[in-house]
This record gives sequence, structure tokens and C-alpha cells, in this order.
Amino acid sequence: MSTVTPRRTMTLEEFRDLPEDETADRMLLRGVVVETVREECDVTRRNRRHALIEAEIARQIGNWIKQQPEIPGLVFSGEVGCEFPEQETSFGIDVAFFSKERLQEQVTDGPYISGAPLLAVEILSPSDVQKEIQRKTDIYLEAGTQVVWVVDPHFRTVTVFKRETSPSMFSGNDQLLTEPLLPGFEVTVSTFFDCLDAVPGV
Repeated sequence: MSTVTPRRTMTLEEFRDLPEDETADRMLLRGVVVETVREECDVTRRNRRHALIEAEIARQIGNWIKQQPEIPGLVFSGEVGCEFPEQETSFGIDVAFFSKERLQEQVTDGPYISGAPLLAVEILSPSDVQKEIQRKTDIYLEAGTQVVWVVDPHFRTVTVFKRETSPSMFSGNDQLLTEPLLPGFEVTVSTFFDCLDAVPGV
């Protein structure tokens, strides 16, 4: 079971200098450190349903990338570290598509990508706090992310957020269309969750 520790304020530079802690997950949201301390059993055992969906979403986007005449960018998964300097923010993203131009802007070979992805995917876990998901979504859009998907494994839905438009929820045989962000990419929402039924017990 996870517990959330009291919050403290910090700059992005100070956050970078924090020592690694394998017993806690940290993120910086607009200068506020949010630290979730995990029980010992949670450190090495993560949510398998979450991991399966994450892998499937990354695979679908990766397949689309391979079909393009020129590589438009790269897809990252597994809590890729991302920094948003103007928002004093740093956190991991479940799945993110970064443009080639954004990746070429990186000035160091450090572990984190600086700047917003074009597409960000947040997959809900039981420990997620709704308010923090909303804050992350706001940060994405403010920083320049064009589309955010919030994926709910329990209800098997995807809620799509874009700037200056109301969020839309999709499920079942609904098609997720990403024009003009990922030209030609479309996927049925149920495709992301079929992996949960592939093997009994998962």
C-alpha cells in the first residue's frame, strides 16, 4: 500500500539534485514535491495490468512510426522522465510521443527529456489521486502538448484532452483519431485492453 508524504516546495534544479530513493516515487508539480512512499513489497512488484496496457499503447504508436516515410519522432514508455522548465515541473510519463525536433533540441545526454511531448498518455492506477492527474493534464497542455490520453483500465475508457476544447471519452469500438498530430494513425479503443483478456488470470 502507498502513502503520500507531506509536500514541500523546490526548484527544478534542486529537484534534479535529490538522491535516488528506491522506496518512493517523486514528482515536481509547479515547484511542489509530491512524494509517494511505497511499501517494501511495492518496490519490485508493479501493476501488471498497467504494464500490459502501457506496452500495447507504445507498440501501436511504434508501428505507426515505422510506417512513415521519414521518422517523425520517437515513442517512449516506462515512466520516461520529462522536465517542463517554465512550470518548475518534472515527472515520469507512462507513454509519450516526442517529435524529432523536440529530441534534437536536447542539449545534454542526461536521463530526462526537456520540453513537452506532442502526445502524453497517463494510465490510471489505484493509487493515483484524481487531483494530481488533473494538474498533470493542465501542465501538459500549458507546456504545448497537443493531446493527452487518460486511460482507465478498470472502465476500459480513454479520455482525450486538447487545448480549448472539452474532454471527450471513448470506449469499446470507438476510434481514436489523431489527425493532424499523427497523420493516418487510428486505433479502436478496445485494442488497448484486449491484452487483458488474452491470458486467463491477468
